[in-house]
Amino acid sequence: MSGNQHTDSDNKLFNLLINDLPDQFTGKLEVKSSRQSWTIFFCIGRFAWAVGGEHYNRRFHKIWHQFCSHISLDKIKFRETDHTICYYYHIMSVLSRRKSLTNPQAKAVVLGNVKEVLFDILQEQSQQELNYNLLDIGLEKSLIMMSALIRLETIIPPVNQLWDEWKDSNLAAYSPNLVPVITKAKQLEKVAKNNSYNTITKLVDGKHSLRETAALVNKDLRQLTLFLMPYIKNKLIELQELPDKKRLEGSPGLEPDSETETPPNKPQALIACVDDSKEMCYLLEKIMKKGGYRFLGIQDSIKALVMIIEAKPDIIFLDLMMPIANGYEICTQLRRVPMFENTPIVILTGNDGVVDRVRAKMVGATGYLTKPVEPKKVLALVKRYLQNPPSPDCDTESEIKSDESDL
Repeated sequence: MSGNQHTDSDNKLFNLLINDLPDQFTGKLEVKSSRQSWTIFFCIGRFAWAVGGEHYNRRFHKIWHQFCSHISLDKIKFRETDHTICYYYHIMSVLSRRKSLTNPQAKAVVLGNVKEVLFDILQEQSQQELNYNLLDIGLEKSLIMMSALIRLETIIPPVNQLWDEWKDSNLAAYSPNLVPVITKAKQLEKVAKNNSYNTITKLVDGKHSLRETAALVNKDLRQLTLFLMPYIKNKLIELQELPDKKRLEGSPGLEPDSETETPPNKPQALIACVDDSKEMCYLLEKIMKKGGYRFLGIQDSIKALVMIIEAKPDIIFLDLMMPIANGYEICTQLRRVPMFENTPIVILTGNDGVVDRVRAKMVGATGYLTKPVEPKKVLALVKRYLQNPPSPDCDTESEIKSDESDL
């Protein structure tokens, strides 16, 4: 592909697609983060399909309903085998050959699916380093719908614009796959005007992600999210992780909603970690998810303050030694923000020196932990801080000492 498309210099995904993808490439690009993975398929240098991500089934069914609602997936019987690389694409290919699925419909589904996968990769790429791997193993040739192949230049510019607009709206820390849940209904009713409250209660049912909600009401995703943001920032509405739905056995249809799939009323605590070490962020993410907490890993110290203010974590871990802005500097900045005056902030360091401890106290850190960290002790610390948050008048020094004695 020619290099005439404009993207940010640090946009590794699009730079790879524009500059490094071989001409007429047929194969796949595997993309992996510490928490999820995607695979993008190509045929003769064009997008063919994409799979993966946290809402693989939800994504396909949402897009299918937008363009092919007349075809009920629940009535289709198709058993998956070990050789079925792309289950939904295989079904589309069969329906296309049977003339049940028109070429424009197939192309619309492919376009919508690839767009959302690329957007999700861009968002993940902004939060952590991803691994990219090009392989010349692609879709089975007999299944490829040639009329549904999408040129790269058809998708890359609009997705790049969508991501830029999402970032410029200060939404970079919020995934469209999160589900909005009303957590303080009485306060929300008092704050929101009558019309707004009625609109919100219709939009927010605790079962659909931001993307699904926008599709259901035929509204722009970014505008819908911005409409809800004032209530989210005031913690009247919480954005929670939503599990993917499961397919029916032997069918592309989805299992009906169950009580276990409904997000809990009480949101999981969000734990943030600012550390330029990818390994440290990955380790803490595993620890926190095992403990039932949400996790936000930030490797870029320059973006840390903005992302933390947007996400409003319940506990913050800060690495001491980072380029440009270290843990002390970020802690000082956070303590100047009213909403973080009493938020537990723990300094992470490989050193166990008296000078560092004193300085941690002076900048307002709640605790001080030396690396390597031990999972059980970290979870115990998190649990203690969540159950007994430091009071405004607490003695930071005693807090720091108690951390070390507990850990």
